[in-house]
Amino acid sequence: MVRFVALLVVLVGTSLSTAQASEFFDKLIDRARHSATQAYTKGAPVADTAKLGYDAYRGIRFRPDSILWRDKKSSFHVEFFPTGFLYQTPVKMYVIQRTGSESAGAATALSPSPEMFDFGTATPPANVGFAGFKVTHPLNGQKFDEIVSFLGASYFRPIGKGQVYGASARGLAIDTAQPRSEEFPEFREFWLVEPAPGDKSITIYALLESPGASGAYAFTVTPGARTTVDVDARLFMRHGVSMLGIAPLTSMFLSGKSGPWRDDFRPEVHDSDGLALLTGGGERIWRPLGNPGSLQVSSFVDNNPRGFGLQQRERRFDRYQDGVAKYQTRPSLWIEPKGDWGEGEVRLVEIPTPSEHHDNIVAFWVSRWPVEKGAALEYRYRLSALSDEASLAPEARVVATRQASVDGNDKARRLVVEFEGDVLTRLPEERVVESNVEVSGGKLLRAEIDRPSGSANRRLFLDVEPESRRTADIRAFLTVDGKRSSETFSTQLRP
Repeated sequence: MVRFVALLVVLVGTSLSTAQASEFFDKLIDRARHSATQAYTKGAPVADTAKLGYDAYRGIRFRPDSILWRDKKSSFHVEFFPTGFLYQTPVKMYVIQRTGSESAGAATALSPSPEMFDFGTATPPANVGFAGFKVTHPLNGQKFDEIVSFLGASYFRPIGKGQVYGASARGLAIDTAQPRSEEFPEFREFWLVEPAPGDKSITIYALLESPGASGAYAFTVTPGARTTVDVDARLFMRHGVSMLGIAPLTSMFLSGKSGPWRDDFRPEVHDSDGLALLTGGGERIWRPLGNPGSLQVSSFVDNNPRGFGLQQRERRFDRYQDGVAKYQTRPSLWIEPKGDWGEGEVRLVEIPTPSEHHDNIVAFWVSRWPVEKGAALEYRYRLSALSDEASLAPEARVVATRQASVDGNDKARRLVVEFEGDVLTRLPEERVVESNVEVSGGKLLRAEIDRPSGSANRRLFLDVEPESRRTADIRAFLTVDGKRSSETFSTQLRP
């Protein structure tokens, strides 16, 4: 069974009220603020599990009789991951009891034990640490399914109904794709608030540490067809950083409709196929992802963004042909900022990868203003794991992007951008759909629209020749009677 060690009563009362939750978070914020004034200390690994490799770690199972809240009338259960393999640094786990005893409102430490885990063919270690945890809930029926997991650095992954794990979120990104080495902040401590019977959400608090920052986080996870995570992050800088990435998302793109070509029976392999944005001015933008030959960084300047995320728009099995990975069921992750985020940019990083086992896509928000030592920052946002991408694009949206060579011009490329949406389906056949295309750093040779047989979709053919040694930036959208009728397609072509 799970063993508990009393730690410290931080709250009082018979239930965790809104005021008490706020009081606890205020204490955690104060702790993070103070921690940022102290020297950073790296976490020490658990020696007994340091040699657990990939195969041994995959074979470890959490024992059912150790599941947290298993014997209570709760619609949320928690299971824990042990230290080992890539997850060497242990995290501290606490439970805040919410109802039913005189200790309600107390933070109680969970003590890890090898007896909590079935190590399969591996030799059970004498000592083990908690590497992270997952929350389960009757998401797809009566069975308790995973809705979110926290494992490794500041990574966490939510999934909604009918989805399987794919893209990940992170608490914070520091100096990603910068000349100086990237920092990977870590969640060091977690507090799980015990849900009351009938609760629709679970609250989790976390303390984040890195050489550059300390942070207090509050997560409210609400499972459903769209599982949402409401995030309240308070950051305190130990030193200035050249790039602070807020609400970072991480995914994998190996190949898609535009390549690169592979000797593989699967037409496409990716967790996400594009970056979607809703700017502060209300423009919706779609940027298809790629697996470039070299590091590629793209920026989308904005003021008070209304949303951005990595989406998996291709939902047909026949486009993947992978019954194990089930890429067609990977979630789209969507960030909705709360409050004023000011001026800055959504930055997209695409890293070359030869394997689907390596995440090579990162997207996050970067403020225009420098982040200096001693700075105190506050960011709040909602993260959604969803499959109904069409609801985020009320106009026609891009559903496919393909590339080809241009006959007689080895410097040019042909882009075929396919749009679909109710706005196109409802159009009478005689109505003309036109395009608005902008190209900088290159020459637009052709822009034509056709309608595939038996479909209301429109395909926009663009032949573009990049200028010598310059990247061509392309933006295009559809119009009907001179009015915008689609989101903006945005991409780059390199010579």
